[in-house]
Amino acid sequence: MAGRAVPILRADWERLAQQRVSHWWRACEQALGKPIGPEPSVELSTRLRTTAGLAMPARRHIKLSFHMFRHEGLERFDSTIAHEVAHVACDLHHRRSCHHDHRWQRLMRQLGLPAERCHDYDSVQRKPGTELVCPGCTRRVRLGPVQWKRFTLAQARFQCTACNTELGRSAVDPLVSGSAKQAEYSSLHAATQRALHLWNTWIDRAAGR
Repeated sequence: MAGRAVPILRADWERLAQQRVSHWWRACEQALGKPIGPEPSVELSTRLRTTAGLAMPARRHIKLSFHMFRHEGLERFDSTIAHEVAHVACDLHHRRSCHHDHRWQRLMRQLGLPAERCHDYDSVQRKPGTELVCPGCTRRVRLGPVQWKRFTLAQARFQCTACNTELGRSAVDPLVSGSAKQAEYSSLHAATQRALHLWNTWIDRAAGR
């Protein structure tokens, strides 16, 4: 990938993303040992800000964050493209949703890439309270907003992709959790102050002050 011209227009970024999708699609077919049909189409979305990419195997389609792609550059973001392509290829090959299970992890390793569930980019503005610390290997595991909500409501169970240790309540980072509580308290306090101000204003008007 050395010597590439830096893309300027969004269409240039889309062409570059489609080229990398084609590359990783061929690599997946080689790793799986059989052709799996037409390669996925790719879309650069301006609405994805906290998610690097989304795979839609049934539609053979991939959405990538234009914001992160542009800020991180191809050298760093290429692993995300491979990550999403592997999702599409794995689901179509096994004819079921593999998510981040052992089949998807094996395919990622065959591609020569780490089988990590989350992407860690500096350009992501993450909300506080979405990071867990594995009690087995002390590795930090990030959860997206939907995964974090399901975790806090005990609607889902998560495992560390490095050592397969289950991530329970003890895995919540106390610093991150504390900052989340502080942010929640500050937001509630501000809302309360606004409500009191509106109430006092209404009382003054009713009294004709």
